[in-house]
Amino acid sequence: MSIKLTRAQVAQMLQITPKTLAQWEKSGRIPMAERDWRGWRLYDEEAVARIRQVLGNAPLESARSAEPAPEVRISARNQLHGVVKSIDGDGVLCEVTIELPGGQEIVSVITRSSVERLGLNVGVTAFALIKSTEVLLAR
Repeated sequence: MSIKLTRAQVAQMLQITPKTLAQWEKSGRIPMAERDWRGWRLYDEEAVARIRQVLGNAPLESARSAEPAPEVRISARNQLHGVVKSIDGDGVLCEVTIELPGGQEIVSVITRSSVERLGLNVGVTAFALIKSTEVLLAR
C-alpha cells in the first residue's frame, strides 16, 4: 500500500500553498487528486512526482529521456552579470546581493526556494534581469 499525503502535507513539502495546488488542479495543470471519505485530496508518490515536474525540480523518467530543452531567450534588455556577494534571510524570503564588475551592487528579494532551485551561493556568477515599466528618481 502506497503512502497518501494530504494537500496541506504536499504543499508544505514542496514549499507552495495548498491553494496553489487546488488552482493547478482546477486549471488542469496537474491531475485531479483522489479524495477520501471526507472529501480531502490525497496524493500518492506518482502525483507528487508530477507536481515536482510542474515546479521544474524533479522531472519524471519520461521527461529525463526527452530531447534537451531549447536555449531560453529573455526579453529583458537590462541583463547585469555579477557575482553573488551575500544571501541574507531566515524565512521564506532571501535578500540576494550581486556585485557587478564595477563594484556596484544590486539587490533582489526572492524566495528561499528560488535561491535553492537556482543554486545560488556566495561566490557564484549570476545575472540580474531588470524589466520595469517605471524608473523613479528622487532628490
